[in-house]
Amino acid sequence: MLGSIRNKTKTKGWFAYLVVGLITIPFALFGISEYFTGTSNIIIASVNGADISKAEFLTEFNPQKRRLQQELDKKYDIEFDAMLKQSILNQMIDKYLLEQLSSELLYETTVNELNTIIQANNLFKEKGRFSLEKYKQLLRLNGYTTRKYEAIKLQELTQTQIKYNLLDSAFVTPTQLLRLQKLNDQQRQFSYIAIHANDYVKEVKVDAQSVKDFYNNKKTLFFAPEQVKIEFVELSLNEISKNIKVSDDELFNFYEDEQERFTIEEERQAQHILLEDESTAQKVITLLNSGGDFAKLARQYSQDTDSKSDAGDLGFFTRGVMVPEFEKKVFAMKLAEVSDLVKSKFGYHIIKLNNIKAKTLKPFDAVKSELLDLYTQAQAQKVFYSLTEQLANLAYEASLEKIVDQMDLKLQVSDFFDRSSTQLNQKIVTTAFSDVVLNKGENSEILELSKDKLMVIRAQKKLAQRQKSFIEVKDEINAHLMILLAKTFVDNLAKNIVDLLTHNDKDILKKLMNKNKLKWHHVDWVKRDSNKVEMAIINKVFALSKPTNGNSSYGAQNLDENNTVVIKLSGVKTTDIKTINATLESSLLSFESSEVFANILETLKSQAKIKVFSRNL
Repeated sequence: MLGSIRNKTKTKGWFAYLVVGLITIPFALFGISEYFTGTSNIIIASVNGADISKAEFLTEFNPQKRRLQQELDKKYDIEFDAMLKQSILNQMIDKYLLEQLSSELLYETTVNELNTIIQANNLFKEKGRFSLEKYKQLLRLNGYTTRKYEAIKLQELTQTQIKYNLLDSAFVTPTQLLRLQKLNDQQRQFSYIAIHANDYVKEVKVDAQSVKDFYNNKKTLFFAPEQVKIEFVELSLNEISKNIKVSDDELFNFYEDEQERFTIEEERQAQHILLEDESTAQKVITLLNSGGDFAKLARQYSQDTDSKSDAGDLGFFTRGVMVPEFEKKVFAMKLAEVSDLVKSKFGYHIIKLNNIKAKTLKPFDAVKSELLDLYTQAQAQKVFYSLTEQLANLAYEASLEKIVDQMDLKLQVSDFFDRSSTQLNQKIVTTAFSDVVLNKGENSEILELSKDKLMVIRAQKKLAQRQKSFIEVKDEINAHLMILLAKTFVDNLAKNIVDLLTHNDKDILKKLMNKNKLKWHHVDWVKRDSNKVEMAIINKVFALSKPTNGNSSYGAQNLDENNTVVIKLSGVKTTDIKTINATLESSLLSFESSEVFANILETLKSQAKIKVFSRNL
């Protein structure tokens, strides 16, 4: 079983996982597809004599194609279309095979079982209970009648009994579980020497003929991609702002219009005593009326733990901060006044108003700089929007030179760049290599690079893909070969160290390490998921054989094209396991049943008569 796990988890490209993941995400509503959507004379496949019609296929294919196109946008192309078609077809063939197998095994789902499954679906629930009205509404919105959906669901549940039965019958022996859990929980103690090829580049030399031979043998690696140089005009809010002129009168009029922006709201400072019940609150009112000290009574009686220690002081606050009842009262009070009881959701308040900061308007001179920025920005925005419309019209019907003349813009030129350029905004790169710009030589539409910057581009010059000359790539090849030789050097160095460790040649080892400025890094006990050192080293440590007879194990391990490590494994230990990890057991059982299920499908395919009519897809 461990071998199966390893085989199933071999590294695959992330992009392939992305595509497969997008393809296999279930439908948003039910996780099933509608099998029978009408008759058709076009047959795309046959499974043991049962035909799959194109109409049936398109019912599955079209929704997933639309979803993929939304997910991938412009990346969705003819290759993705072909991949999706093949994936959907494979799924449908599997369903037909399972349907035929379930029929042969006399599997069936009762109406009561179907009702239980449907009523348990959270999509059909309101306030935690199954809603018949919502059930019918959702089916109707997705093009199903209750009869059609229930027929399809019944068929699906019958087929899936095969997998459920496998899961129920799958088992892992206690010995297997114990062994796997011990492996998972194992700890190892080790030391390592890190050797980096880049540190030994000076130790190697590449002869000129090797560089020349590499170029001649690998010419296909050295192509300069298609490139383009563009001319462009740019409409920038920032540049427009630089040309806005503002007089003091205009600025003062703007100040008058924007007084609210520069007004400091009235603030009030108050103390309060908060009581939970009215009787206690009336008692405190009586004490205050008898000459009691507000601060002392606040510390003694107030239930507001945040302000109690400060004698109920709430500091300065503006409108909109306090609860409505409190705010209404405190902003109607006079200075030094003490209120009657004020009831809010928190209880009963007794308020004392201690200070008032009147509403004030900041003087013109104090905010002049801020006013200038705001006014300039506002005026520039108006000009920007006006010029945007003009630019859109001219871009469609005039040359860039005419745009420059009429709009007082600057004609700019880029350097050459290719499709993979990251130096420019991606919109510019994509548009520059579009058919309209690259091949037809026309102006682009307006490119909105940001909300404050627009651009129109035109191809000025393009360079076709070409073979790079030896002179152009000589240094690149030389550097590459030096790294390769340096890596060979460090790999041999690592093997020599392991050999010396194995034969216990301490003196020679010490000289070799000193000469190459190497040192040991000691790592105490770690598990497989440790982050004490990089995961690549941890994986190599756990791949080494256990030490025997009290000796350490050694290994020279290649990490990547630049790095090699020498590992000294000095200890391995496992802990006593009293209880089996439930998650591990569940995962293994699920994996076991899935493996069997996959094997059954493969067996069914190998024994079935399957015909695919690709031309009809």
